[in-house]
Order: sequence, then C-alpha cells, then structure tokens
Amino acid sequence: MIKHFRIKNNFLLSGLFFLVTLFSVGSSLVSCSDSEKIVTQTEEKIVYVDGNWMVVASKEVTVMTGESVTLNVSVGGEEELKPEYICTSKDANIATVAVSEDNNSIIITGVADGSTAISIECPTNTKPLVATIPVTVKQNAIRILAIGNSFSQDAVEQYLYELAEAAGYELIIGNMYIGGCDLDKHWANFQSDAAAYEYRKIVKGEKVGKTGYKLSQGLADENWDYISLQQASGKSGKYETYTVLADLIAGIKERCPKAKLLWHQTWAYASSSTHESFPDYDSNQMTMYSSIVTAARQAMTDHTDLSLLIPSGTAIQNGRTSFLGDAFNRDGYHLEVTYGRYTAACTWFEMITGQNVVGNPYAPETIDPQVVKIAQNAAHYAVQKPDEVTDLVDFKQPEISDTDLKAPIYIDFGPTSLSATPWNNITSHQESSTTSWIKDAENNYTNIGVRVLDGFTATHAGVGSEPASPVTVDGVEFPLTAWKDGLLVKGEKNQGDVGPGRIEISQLDVARKYNFTILAIRFNGSKDARISSYKLVGKTESAVKEVKTGIKDAASFAAANFEEYIAKFENVEPDSEGKVIVEVKGIDTGSAAEGHINALCISLAK
Repeated sequence: MIKHFRIKNNFLLSGLFFLVTLFSVGSSLVSCSDSEKIVTQTEEKIVYVDGNWMVVASKEVTVMTGESVTLNVSVGGEEELKPEYICTSKDANIATVAVSEDNNSIIITGVADGSTAISIECPTNTKPLVATIPVTVKQNAIRILAIGNSFSQDAVEQYLYELAEAAGYELIIGNMYIGGCDLDKHWANFQSDAAAYEYRKIVKGEKVGKTGYKLSQGLADENWDYISLQQASGKSGKYETYTVLADLIAGIKERCPKAKLLWHQTWAYASSSTHESFPDYDSNQMTMYSSIVTAARQAMTDHTDLSLLIPSGTAIQNGRTSFLGDAFNRDGYHLEVTYGRYTAACTWFEMITGQNVVGNPYAPETIDPQVVKIAQNAAHYAVQKPDEVTDLVDFKQPEISDTDLKAPIYIDFGPTSLSATPWNNITSHQESSTTSWIKDAENNYTNIGVRVLDGFTATHAGVGSEPASPVTVDGVEFPLTAWKDGLLVKGEKNQGDVGPGRIEISQLDVARKYNFTILAIRFNGSKDARISSYKLVGKTESAVKEVKTGIKDAASFAAANFEEYIAKFENVEPDSEGKVIVEVKGIDTGSAAEGHINALCISLAK
C-alpha cells in the first residue's frame, strides 16, 4: 500500500511569502545557523537557506512494515534550483527511502518495527537544503500462506498465531490444504486452476475453512509476505521428485512478486512408523532425516528464489534427543498434537520473526513447562543449525522432586480432546519405542513411565455430540476431554474376540502395591453393543473384568451409573522389573467386536 502526501497549494502561494517576510524582519523562529531557518507547519516541513527553500509534504511519517508513503517535495527561491535530491535513511533496516522517477517526490518504505529518520538534501550554490523527517515504522500484520498438506496443517494451524501474538506480532495465516499432496499435484492444480483445496485461514486467532478453493484464489486473497512450499512427506527426502519445483516457483512469483518464498523442511517418521513410504528409507528414522535435510538444502541451492528454509524436521529431531524420546508423532508420521505441533510452530515463529523463541510466554496449558522448554530449545537450535541434530543435553530427564508417588496419576488416552494439567495425554495408538514420563495430580513429574506396546488398531475421536459434562466416579472427576476419546482394539463382528491392546506402566516400586481404575465410555452406542475386557499383568495376573461401554444419548448419560463404566483393580503388585501391563480386549457381541480405553488412574494402595 502506498500513501501520497502532497503540498497544499494555498500554503505554497501564501505561506512561503509569509515565511520569507518573517525571515526578513528577523523573527525568532528555530535557528539552525545565521543563514538557515526551519519552520515546521502542521503538515509540511520547510527548510530556508540563503533565499532558497525546500518544502516537504509532511513533517513526520508513520508507516506500516511492507507499506510505502510518498511525500511530494518542491524547491525554489533566488536560484533556479533543480529538483535533484540525495536521500538517505539513518537506519535502512527500519525504513528505506528512494527518489521517484520524476524527481518530484520521495518514497519511504517501512521495513521493520522501530524509529529512524530520513534526510533529503538538495544542493545549492551555497549551503545545501537539508530536511530531516522522523519516521516511525509500525509492525503490519505478517501474512503467511502455506501451500501444502497435513504436514503444513501440523506446523502452522495451531499455536503459531498465539506465539506471535505473545511477542507483539499480528499474523494472518493461510493454508492451502490437500491431504498428502505432492509438488506434482500442486503444479497440476496451478496449471488447471483446479478448485481442489480446502483453504484454512486464521485471522485474529480465529480459523475459518472454505472448500473448493483454487490456488489462484488463495494467492490473490492477501498481499502475502511469505509463501511456503513443501514436498509430500514420503517424497521429501527424494530430490529427484522435485522436478516441477522451478515451474511452481516461477508461477507463484509471477502472481505474487513481492512475497518471499519459503521451503518447509518436514520431519522424519517415528522409528515404529508403518507408513507405506517408510521402507523407501529402509524404515530407518535417521536415514529418512538425513535424506530430507539433503534434499531441502539442494532445493535451496538450486532455487535462489527460495528465501528461507523452515527447519521443522531438524527441530523435531532435536526434540527426540530429550527425555521425550521418539514420541513426537501421533500415528507414526503426523505430529503429536500438543508439544509436537508446538515444536514446529516455534520453528516457524523464530524463522519468520527473527526473534528467539526461547522464553516466549505462550504455551497451551496442555503442555508441561519442562516440555515447553524442550520444544522452544529444539526449535531455536534448529534455526541455528538447520542441517544437523543438536543433542539437548540439558533435557535428558525431567526434574523429579520425589521418587515416591505422593499423589494419584491421571492418564487421558486419545488423539483429539486433550486434557489440561494434571492429566497426562497419550495421543497415539501406535506402538512406541519411548516411555513417556508421567506427572502426578500435583503437577510433579514422577519416575513412573507409560508406553503403548502393541495390539491397538485405531483411535476413537468421539462423535461430537457428547454432553459437555465431567464424569465423576470412584472419587475422580474425568473431564469431557478424558472420557470422550480413546484407544481402540477393533475387529469384525462374528469373527471372535479381538486384542489384546497392551499398555506398559513401568518403574513402579516393586515393594509397593497400586490401585488402577480404567474408564471406558462409548457415547452414541447401545450399552450392550460393545464390551471391553481388561486384565492387568504384574507380579501375578489379575482376574478379567468387563465393561459394557455404550451410552446411547444425553438422557442416558444423565441417568447413567458410572460405576458400571469403570474396571477397578486394587492392590496390584508390579513384576520384578517394576512393570504392570494393562491388556484391553474387545468382546465379540454379534453387534461389534471392539475394546477401548478412555482414561486410567493410578494411585498407591493404602
């Protein structure tokens, strides 16, 4: 956006005459020297030297970053002065200045938030005419458009806006989304202008989605400051699949010439991933990571229109060196929805703003403060060293105040509705190679760990019509976020029981006994249609307990006896290694064969 300021004609006709008259009678105006005086009117700025004058259309300027202000400049007086100006900015990192082609104006462009000054000099036969204009640059909204897939969804649609807002930046974020979309498909859609995208846009922190959107519409929707590109995850480490990147870049630059283009370096899959593309990297996480780094760097080298690399992949790999381990994915390839996505957002924030993300005050309440530090540091080190892993040596284990369990432990299983502190969230049904450190109800880390082993086949996200009410049973209040979703072990009806899905609780005190309470609710289901069975294996095997999990509707929920929806095991002793295995099966009822677990509570037996 360019704003124009012009000199008022009435001022030029009468004001200058008045000015010269004042000078001639020795008035007490601001004096720069015996022969030079400056008068600043409400808008215009006038410099008078030895009978010559220069008028600038504004005495000061306020401009937004990325926008320009044009000021009309005139000269005259005793000499036949030509409109020839030398313009300089005191700090070109804050604002730049240029002379227009016709020499009748100057153009001031905001670069970064701050204050500076520009000087305008016109030579004369004696002393030059020099006007200094203070410039204040205010941060405009930074506009970011991602052209991607679910990996750009993981990176920019959550937490990035809030991180920026906490640091004083306003963002407008767009994501042109097609699940699994690769560069070839983006280029084909660009050429055909296919209405193939879901356009997710975040303005003032609110996200709105539109379907049937075209790339041409997304590119034209805002004056984008940044536009990011990325390859589909399985191809991201195979540079030979980037063949259309040059064409896509050229097409975007033609439509959005002022936008800076970014390359989003995506992340390697979890070591246990079953993604169909993982064997292309020998099913080895570090092989995949190294391939992605190499391909991304080659893209930056070969395509100089790519201005910035966003090293999300390195940030995630850095995070995996912490006590969180290889637990940054919810399904083996998409990011874990709290600290996983937050780590990627931190990386984008620091690359876009240039501000160190470590210490940023924003973090969702579902992320523990120690984990926030891991995410922020993982991102910061990735920005500093985008092509190599930084070992987070200061985060190898959490700070544990006491090895004894002083308060109960609450664990919420499921991918979508995350529970706030003091709940621990386990979002993936995939087998994990990493044990998650668990906090107690007083928000202190314990030395007890939890890990999904094997057997679970899916997650259940809930149906969306659940009553927004907690379930209180056995002295524990389970929020909606804890009972709505869960992990599933699912088979075909009339084909027999399914499972078990297994969860390992480790590092328990072998000299102590523990109580376990399992909650299982399947809303919008008939009570008898689904039956889950549970068994605990520690020093000994427990008896099997079954729960009919269905609750049909809100009326049934209001009338429910929730004691019927828990399986309680008391005085459980861990095995010699301090472990207890929770086994979940689905009983074939003829209507369904499905077992699940929503939440788990662990406490010391009295």
